[in-house]
Order: sequence, then structure tokens, then C-alpha cells
Amino acid sequence: MCVLAGLGLVCIPFDGPISHAAVSLRDHVLGGDIRRELESLQQYGQGAMTLLVAWAIWLLDPPRRRRLLDWLLAVLLAAAVTLPMKMLIGRPRPKFDDPGYFCGPFGAYPLGPETGVRHAWEVWAGISSDLWSMPSSHTVYAVVMSVFLATVYPRLRPLAVLMAVLVAVSRGYTVARNTLITTA
Repeated sequence: MCVLAGLGLVCIPFDGPISHAAVSLRDHVLGGDIRRELESLQQYGQGAMTLLVAWAIWLLDPPRRRRLLDWLLAVLLAAAVTLPMKMLIGRPRPKFDDPGYFCGPFGAYPLGPETGVRHAWEVWAGISSDLWSMPSSHTVYAVVMSVFLATVYPRLRPLAVLMAVLVAVSRGYTVARNTLITTA
């Protein structure tokens, strides 16, 4: 986890160019079915997919049913860590096209004339998720699911790692794609 976090920090200065390259890639290479597949794969680790996989384990592997509680605890712990981190980091969503800006715990960000300048921790204002792009919840939950599956079913380890990487990559691609759509 520390290595992945370190790699993520190293990539931050390149986030803008990576985002623009993803938009270019979308325009010239990844259209149609490939785009739709990447968008669907990013649901790995999210609510419905988690419930579906847990249900499959429940039905197909009764001896490991108790391990589902470990997974639930891991998901709850990830949520308890990720949400405060999002508020502390306060990074605007890519739709604002400001990849180098971080509010931190005390900074604020201009979200537009109607909303004004807001802090990432202002959950009562209904805008906080606009300042919660980092860390990616999709990627966090994909990693949690992959670690669980790789631990409980070691033969799935290569597939689990691949899925977590695909979620991280597809989130970058999809977010870049949506940035261009909302700003165009």
C-alpha cells in the first residue's frame, strides 16, 4: 500500500498531461466497445459488484462464508480512512481542469458563481464531492476487493491484481473523458 501511495504521489505532477493524453487517446483510439468495457470494469469493487461476488462466495463456498465478515470490515475501514483523506486533501474533480490544486484542510476552492468558494469539508453545502477526487474511492474499493479475493483464493491473485490496475486506469480515462464532455 505504501509503495502504491508513493507511486501515486510521484504521478501527481504528471496528472494534467496524463489527463490530456487520455482525452486524446479517447478521441483517436479508444471508442465504442472498448470505452464501454473500460467504463463497466471500473465498477469492480463497487456496491453492486461487491454484493454479487459476496453472494457467489456465499452460495459456492460455504466454508469461507465467515471470511466475508473480514471483507466487510475491510470495506468499512477503507471508507473510514478514505472519506477523511478526501476532505483533508481537498482536490477538485477533473471537471474543473485544475489538476495541480489541492485545498488541504484549510484552503478553499471557487466552484462557480452560484456556489461560491468552498472548503472540502463543507458536507452540509452539498458540494463537497466536487472537492473529493483524491484518493479515488473506486480504486480504493477495487484494491480492497482484490486483496480479499487474492487472500481467500490465491489462484485468483493475478486476476485480482489486474482488475485493481484496470479500475485505476479506467478511472483516469473515464474521468478525463467526462472532463472534456462537461467543459466542451
